[in-house]
Amino acid sequence: MDPRELQTQLTKLGYAPGPIDGRPGKLTTAATVAFQRSVGLYPDGIAGPKTQAALKAAIEARATVDPTPAPPRQSMSAIGLAALISREARKLTAYRDTKGIWTIGIGHTAAAGAPIPYAGLTITAAEADAIFARDIVQYEDAVRAAIKVSLADHQFDALTSVCYNIGTGAFPGATFVKRINAGETPARIRAAIMMWRKPSEIISRRTGEADQFVTPYSASLPKARSTDARPISVAA
Repeated sequence: MDPRELQTQLTKLGYAPGPIDGRPGKLTTAATVAFQRSVGLYPDGIAGPKTQAALKAAIEARATVDPTPAPPRQSMSAIGLAALISREARKLTAYRDTKGIWTIGIGHTAAAGAPIPYAGLTITAAEADAIFARDIVQYEDAVRAAIKVSLADHQFDALTSVCYNIGTGAFPGATFVKRINAGETPARIRAAIMMWRKPSEIISRRTGEADQFVTPYSASLPKARSTDARPISVAA
């Protein structure tokens, strides 16, 4: 697909591929991945036939309802996804988490939909990534719906990571959500995030998420857990 046309179509749908200059870079790839995840395609960042067809269908559907460009749709950044995957790990055989809930892949449970994990279930790494790409959309949606103010990437990423852990049902009523919407200080918001500290095994993860919320990526990459020796690494 012509890079300029890809950038144009992504922009029409409210994604942010960077300037429409025909020179796709990381922003265009990230926008393509975000679109693919939103329509349930494998998020490889490549505008192949399935992605092109989905783009065309999305644009045609939008044109029949409202021809104006959609506002930017915030999704997790590559850094945020890497941090979340590191926190959850990628496990190809079903296991019980600290609460005894059957889990598989990248933190996938029955609460997120199919497949339903059970004792003895195994999947491939590609299947784990595809399940995660589908799952994450509902958590991003929950954050966008609950938060009424603008968020920087590191803030949106941290909140989606928390939501992925506590669930879309608990997230909207959380104290930290109320404090964010009320415009309270980062320190007060961080303290509210740290209220979600049970079971005790989750504390290092929650601290990593709280630190991620208050620390711009320009200052430091996040740690998956506060006890980690170094921040997460992101492929170039």
